[in-house]
Amino acid sequence: MPRRIRPTREEQNALRRTFYDRINQGDMSIPEAMKAMRQMTGLTQAEFAAHRGVSRRVIQDIERGTGNPTVESLNSIAKLFGLKVGFVPIRRSEPSSPPSS
Repeated sequence: MPRRIRPTREEQNALRRTFYDRINQGDMSIPEAMKAMRQMTGLTQAEFAAHRGVSRRVIQDIERGTGNPTVESLNSIAKLFGLKVGFVPIRRSEPSSPPSS
């Protein structure tokens, strides 16, 4: 597979703004985030995997939504982008009521 054409600096900045906005809004799944991170770098799955110290299969499975990556793998990948795995609130269509005592 041919190497992707790397995005220009302006394209990278636009991709980053969109990425971090969606992350802050909690509007991005792990597969979407993985693909977005890789696209920001302009690398193929194999190149991105080698750069982050994981196998290409890990990247491929995460992007497909079929992987079961370890927290260590996810943190290794996300570290480049100033992120780490953590607990985040689940967005619900209806506001949840506080637990009763």
